[in-house]
Amino acid sequence: MRTCLLLLVGLVLVAGRVSAQPADVGSYTWAASCKDCHAKEYASWEQTKHAKTILRLSADERGAACFKCHSTMGDAALANDVNVNVQCERCHGAGKAHIDAAASGAKKPGHIVAVPEESVCVECHSEQSPHFNFFSYLALKPLVHQTK
Repeated sequence: MRTCLLLLVGLVLVAGRVSAQPADVGSYTWAASCKDCHAKEYASWEQTKHAKTILRLSADERGAACFKCHSTMGDAALANDVNVNVQCERCHGAGKAHIDAAASGAKKPGHIVAVPEESVCVECHSEQSPHFNFFSYLALKPLVHQTK
């Protein structure tokens, strides 16, 4: 019974994550485009496991459910290797509108999620992962994007 409940919760989380992300690959600009304005955050991200998640998957796993958490756009990423790994937009939202607004000189560039909620993290860092041990949003939040 508990296993069925956990499976159901996992499926709901995955379904919610995929539908919450824009299906339009054109809405994404990928991590390298964030580097110009957010160099310290980008350099910090490059040192994290998020920047290398695809390397943790075997060739067989890259087409499986594992890919949804080891890429930026889940299933939409299967056809396009540019969006492998957990890039900026996986947590902060698609960045094209943000970058376009910044390029036009807008004081408050297009919508981007500055500090993702815990719900974004636990979409992948949860019991649905075969390697899940423990996750604490409050403990890990200060460690993300260390720029000192």
